[in-house]
Amino acid sequence: MNGDWAHIEVDDRHPDTTAEPPPAAGPWSGAADPQPGLLVTLAVEDGTTPFSEAIDEQLEAVTAWWHAKAPHGPGFVQVHTRAPRNRHDVERFLDQAQLRDVEPDVPLVLFLTGHGLAGARHYLLLPDTERDRLLATALPTSEIVTAALDSCAQDVLVVVNMCEAASVGRELWDLQRDLAHSRLTAATLNVLATTGDRTAVLGREFALILQEAHAWLRSAGGITRPYLTMAEFVEALDHATRTLNERHRRRLEGPRPVLTGKLHEPTTTLPNPGYRPRPPVVARSRQEVAATYEELEYWLDKASGRTGPDDPGWYFSGRQALNQEVTGFLHGPCGALIVTGGAASGKSAVLGRAVTLSDPAFRTSERYAAAVRHSPPATVPAEGAVTVAVTARNRDSLDLLRALGGGLGAAPDPSAEDDVRGRQAALRAFFEVPGPMVTVVVDALDEATDPARCVTDVLAPLAVHTSHPEAELRGRGLRLLLGVRSATPSSTTDPAPPTDATDGTDAGATAATATAARAARAASGAGVGTVSAGVAHRDLPALLRAAFPGAREVRTDGPGVREDIAGYVRALLEGADGWSEQEVSRVATDVAARVDRSFLDARLAAEQLRAGGPGLPADPAWSAQLDRGTVGLLQTDLERGARTGLPADEALALLRATAFALGRGMPWGEVWPAVAAAVHRSPIDRADEKIELLLTGPLSGYLTHDSEDDRVVYRPAHDRLGRVLRCWPGAGVSRGGTT
Repeated sequence: MNGDWAHIEVDDRHPDTTAEPPPAAGPWSGAADPQPGLLVTLAVEDGTTPFSEAIDEQLEAVTAWWHAKAPHGPGFVQVHTRAPRNRHDVERFLDQAQLRDVEPDVPLVLFLTGHGLAGARHYLLLPDTERDRLLATALPTSEIVTAALDSCAQDVLVVVNMCEAASVGRELWDLQRDLAHSRLTAATLNVLATTGDRTAVLGREFALILQEAHAWLRSAGGITRPYLTMAEFVEALDHATRTLNERHRRRLEGPRPVLTGKLHEPTTTLPNPGYRPRPPVVARSRQEVAATYEELEYWLDKASGRTGPDDPGWYFSGRQALNQEVTGFLHGPCGALIVTGGAASGKSAVLGRAVTLSDPAFRTSERYAAAVRHSPPATVPAEGAVTVAVTARNRDSLDLLRALGGGLGAAPDPSAEDDVRGRQAALRAFFEVPGPMVTVVVDALDEATDPARCVTDVLAPLAVHTSHPEAELRGRGLRLLLGVRSATPSSTTDPAPPTDATDGTDAGATAATATAARAARAASGAGVGTVSAGVAHRDLPALLRAAFPGAREVRTDGPGVREDIAGYVRALLEGADGWSEQEVSRVATDVAARVDRSFLDARLAAEQLRAGGPGLPADPAWSAQLDRGTVGLLQTDLERGARTGLPADEALALLRATAFALGRGMPWGEVWPAVAAAVHRSPIDRADEKIELLLTGPLSGYLTHDSEDDRVVYRPAHDRLGRVLRCWPGAGVSRGGTT
């Protein structure tokens, strides 16, 4: 068989022939890597048109999941029959399909559908079966199943869609003792039954369940791996069954596993229909802070600010003064640079740009190389200028130590406890060994679960490696680039110039400074792991200045921020339908003057302007909402979303749910609808459909996504927005989202 599909006809008149016999060694047998899997489908008709049509739908659903030509991966070679009349035909088909001879590295999926009967054993009923002679004329279902289970394939999935299919599980439980012990321990063997005792075969219903599960995994499932676990597959089938029962007022029990092996390990028999590989933008050690694939693709789109092939777009060419200062630091000697500013003033974007442009793979990528070449040279860090970049968001000091140590290759003593002291010792040992200088970026320090401990336990012990000329160090030198939120200057015009971190601090920071000084002095001793500053987030810059007395500081909300925001808005509106260059320039200047240094509010306003057209700025209601900041802009978008069929109260509940997520965000699946219902204080009908509307409609810009534990997770697009959502509705919510 040379194609992706073979239909093996079993004919009583010519029992030894097939319509298209497979070769002695099929595509699944051999040496090529990766190998396509083998899908064997055995369908037994009953001579009625409705059942034949139901089998058509089942096979269509099965083929849609186990593609002959999968979008990602080698897919499955498919071998099938619908013509067996007796047990000899079935045996002949299994032999011709080479079911028992499948090679170890080939995933094997066997799908059985037809009528069955449970007695002392479970039987497949065939057209020539005599009900009073089951032993002679029917075929025990377990004999077909065990032919697959005892093949050489290391990954096997059998789906039995027959009447009373679950009863075959009792036989398989006993028969598995006849399998080699090595096969039971090394192979992944799963059998799924679609019906329980005294239950008829699922005809069209099984096709609908499989289709619903397939669609759910493409969206709500959010699994980022190319293959599912059996547990995840069953979860999707359970969700699909419940959905269909609610939609059609049915009482289907749904498929259930009757034999499982390695229930929670991914198996190549279960390709993930929701898998969407993203080309890696940067090396893993820089991914937490670098720009995402989606962000870069957005800014490379001509409609998002590029005026021609030599224009790299605002992301690469905007905020030149700030980017030049960060680049200069990355090209300099040991030291620490604190990038700080008010909420949503663009700290993470500045750090992310530097990390991204320094990555060797990014710079040589055919997709991005031109943007790097056309960026202002003084704002482009040297290749490899950043060694490791991590975010402190929702991490404690131990988690942050693990992230830094993992990125630098500073492995702890495997015989020691995996605690703060052990991780500190590993990091200290790494820096005490002579070697090239390293550059570490830590963003969102203020979003750690205990920011002060992250300073005292993780960063302060590294201060000695930033404060001496490299020639005087006994080990490695360190450039430390930190992103942390601080209070926004109170002036309504351009704020004061950046201050040198060696200058004095305000009186309110005195206690924090003293604590930080003690932490810095203790950093070289074993006791640093017990130091806790216990200061509020607003005192973090003071704590950092004390730990790194020679650190430089730059503000993202300093002089020129209004011009930077105006340029950002112009880029977002460039190419929007109906806007003239003069109108874009005028509204960009107006928005920049009214969003109080917030790039978040500027982006939300620009998205509304793109949708509303040049007449929107003249609308007094919109203008009033713009002046209310994030809260007002969100209310406007909730009203826009309601016009797409997403009620504002339910949209707000879905958004707020993500703001309460721990870790990197909220997984969809069963979790997001449940949390949203709790926030809403009532169930949200058709929650998955409404989440789809949220993610594709006017409110999509309020969320960002990430990956955690092999799941896509969602969270507010900015910590400031998260604070607004967590305290909503509240009379104390200010423009900045604080109370």
